[in-house]
Amino acid sequence: MSEQVQESQLTETQQLLWKKARSAVDMKNYGYAVSLLKPLVKEVPSFLEGRKVLRMSAIQVNGGKKKKGGLFGGMKKSGISKKDPVVALGELEDALENDPYSETYNEQLYHLGMRMNDLDLAAFALETVRASKPEKTKLLHMLADHYLARDMPDEAIEVYRDILKIDPTDGAAVKGEKDASARASMKKQNWENAQGMSGLLRKDNDQGETEKSNRSGMTKEQMEERLHGLYEKYNQNNEDLAVSKKIAALLEQLEQWDEALTFYNWAFSLSNGDVSLKNKAGAIEEKIRQKEVQLMEEELEKDPSNEELRARIAEVRAAGASQRVEDCKLRVEQNPTDPTLRFALGSALFDMGNPTEAIPELQRARNNPHLRTKAMLLLGQAYQAKKMYDLAVKTLGDAIAELHGMDGTKKDLLYNRGVILEIMGRKDEALENFKLIYDADYGYRDVAQKVESSYGD
Repeated sequence: MSEQVQESQLTETQQLLWKKARSAVDMKNYGYAVSLLKPLVKEVPSFLEGRKVLRMSAIQVNGGKKKKGGLFGGMKKSGISKKDPVVALGELEDALENDPYSETYNEQLYHLGMRMNDLDLAAFALETVRASKPEKTKLLHMLADHYLARDMPDEAIEVYRDILKIDPTDGAAVKGEKDASARASMKKQNWENAQGMSGLLRKDNDQGETEKSNRSGMTKEQMEERLHGLYEKYNQNNEDLAVSKKIAALLEQLEQWDEALTFYNWAFSLSNGDVSLKNKAGAIEEKIRQKEVQLMEEELEKDPSNEELRARIAEVRAAGASQRVEDCKLRVEQNPTDPTLRFALGSALFDMGNPTEAIPELQRARNNPHLRTKAMLLLGQAYQAKKMYDLAVKTLGDAIAELHGMDGTKKDLLYNRGVILEIMGRKDEALENFKLIYDADYGYRDVAQKVESSYGD
């Protein structure tokens, strides 16, 4: 598969252009950003992150609307397929600048990505159509098939669910979601690995042991029996990485968190810096903290005057947030251009009570069209925490304007904006935000009380 170019791999001149484009996006000067990014992605076709920001900027320039026709309406798939891929890619970007949500152009971009063996580019093309909430679901089915072909069943499930929101009677999507869910479950339990490797693994006890450990529906007794056999192997050679990983995974399934953490940490020390094992250990640590907090909160409910216990809960929560920040910073250092990691870091910093450092991370994350709304919601809350109420209201308002349906995210945006407007003393404007929620969802938080009380007795 074609490798994506990362920001660090750009030339000095290209990096300067990229930084200028990002600054233009931050200033909402989307037209200027497009003028900078289009020649950049033509020069560096595999710089997908730049292409994503270019598409988001073009969507903003075009008002976020789909067009019925486009400047390049005469472009045909057959003509594109005969051209040099780089030339064809440049022509498609010219077309998509004026009609970024075009199903025709994005389908051509998908086929071009497949032709270039750039599977991420192909997925991005169809994800753009998905973001526009198309009435026709042909391309969404293509996207789901694309994810399944890449052994990404969880992503396929989400696409099938979007199809069913558009057409609940789509039998192929109903079946597709079920099949993808089964495949995701198989993947989680390592069934495919067991089936694919069974003929190559050691025979007799070793083979039976491996198949048993990966079989669906193992009882607790079976897992404990399997664990006992692995412990015997571990005692014979405690530096066997594979055995330590299997023990850790079984302990995790049995929810023996402390023991699982010990073995994940030991497996990480044996590995050559396997990040996935470190991430596993971090996730287990978080589960242990959550359980500890839950137990302490239950005790606090029985003894609400126990200030020492209350302080301990706050201390554990702070330690957890601090650890999350450290983990996220490490991942960002390893992949600084990944907007998902930037969003995770911004969220962790905000949860730790550090909105100042969270803001630049969330500003970068909002440049990604798939994270934009969530990032703007949290960014508005970060501005609110710093009492920068005007910026908070504007950011949340911009995010609201980009959403059409009244889903959970839009309700959260409206509610947060209403609360900030109340703080600013702009009660009439705040009430309008609450009324929009009230009209769609009477039971959302305390909007019913806020709206009804405004009418008096």
